[in-house]
Amino acid sequence: MTGWSPESGGPLRGLRVAVCGSGAAVRHAGRLLASLGAVAETGEDGWREADGVIDASGAVPSTVDIPVVRTVDTTALEDWASSGAMMLTGRRDGPPLRCPGQPASLGWGALLATELLARVGGRAVMLPGPRVLAERAALAGLHRNAPCSADGRFVVPAAPAQGEPDWPIVLNGLVRRALSVERPGLVPRRHWHFPATVVVDLTSCWAGALCGHLLTLVGARVIKVEDPARPDPARNGPPEFFDLLHAGQESVSPGERGLDRLLRKADIVLEDGEGGVWAAPDVALPDWAEDNAGRRGAGGACWVRIDGGSGDEAAAAVGLVAFDAEAGVPAPCGDAIAEPLAGVHAALAAVACRLGGGRWVAELPLRAQAAAALMGSLEPGVAPSPAPPVARRPAGRAPEPGADTVRVVRELGLG
Repeated sequence: MTGWSPESGGPLRGLRVAVCGSGAAVRHAGRLLASLGAVAETGEDGWREADGVIDASGAVPSTVDIPVVRTVDTTALEDWASSGAMMLTGRRDGPPLRCPGQPASLGWGALLATELLARVGGRAVMLPGPRVLAERAALAGLHRNAPCSADGRFVVPAAPAQGEPDWPIVLNGLVRRALSVERPGLVPRRHWHFPATVVVDLTSCWAGALCGHLLTLVGARVIKVEDPARPDPARNGPPEFFDLLHAGQESVSPGERGLDRLLRKADIVLEDGEGGVWAAPDVALPDWAEDNAGRRGAGGACWVRIDGGSGDEAAAAVGLVAFDAEAGVPAPCGDAIAEPLAGVHAALAAVACRLGGGRWVAELPLRAQAAAALMGSLEPGVAPSPAPPVARRPAGRAPEPGADTVRVVRELGLG
């Protein structure tokens, strides 16, 4: 029986998962889970000793009493075409283009892995698929426009860089990869529970908002920190997109002293490098982690740092760029593709750390997200007809900036 074992320890040490299927997304999911400390087995019978299963082959009976994420086996080329990102790649008057690597499958794999962890932890959730890569474009009415990005803010250099595959998540300063093994070693079983979770969101980028949205979907309480005088610049974009990513959350403006106290109530903190009003908080990270780890008797504390900057620039810097051979023009892949990839990997890291316990700092460089997508390649052959970008309907309206300050300050004792 083959599979993956962790290269070094991680928050999921003691978790046994199975991946049934040969598609690119499910295999990415197995590798990602193993890199976070789990043992991941492949094969049709691997699920029998597993704590949870991603089943894309129909191998797991419907009567089993273990968490199962049921999906379908697809190729990397099918994932790229169905995500909506392919339709955004190329010249406006040219054909949609293939991309190097497997970005849509990598993103979907992270979503499948996160959904499985939530279910192992007792949360009955269903997360979206790879079409999250193109939801912003769908709601903003963006189109492919090579050599410019879909939003027109970036032009791909005539000779983009050529990069090497990387790993998307750094935990406590270490890049932990998955090792392919013939027989993954079994580890002592643990009890897995995803406890009540408070997330403080200091970000103002797409990646941070997507991470917060996914954590909301798995049942976390997400509190967005904003200054009503200088709200999140993302509010200037399509309102439906902001609603999609922030519905069901709370917005507070607690002031500097209140922010310090709010952070000490948090189980997960999301931070980016955008340098806004609530950029680097004035609280020592080791002290925060010491205060929060195990505060509720179960669950870890995780500080998530996402690079600010442009997802298109990060992708071009490592060579995640398509090429229109007919016109001799390079083309950005999708819409700022490193940003949603960072968002889904940030959510996976946060859920894994909260579920597994301990104190963690998860760093997600945008360039690493794009470079990780260079693992593997799209299969040869005729591509399926690319799907247009589509977006889910928001679950409600995003809160107004600072709308929940008084209630949250009173409820959490921040005054």
